[in-house]
Amino acid sequence: MITPDKKTKKKNILTAIAILAFMVFLFLFTLFNVGVFDRQI
Repeated sequence: MITPDKKTKKKNILTAIAILAFMVFLFLFTLFNVGVFDRQI
């Protein structure tokens, strides 16, 4: 089993944050497109 060093752990955390941020962005973008907020982008 590979023991992850601090660099790998930090990279994994950054990747997780990036994926979560991207998912939130897509979710909001979909809501805007559907017209829930009834606003123009």
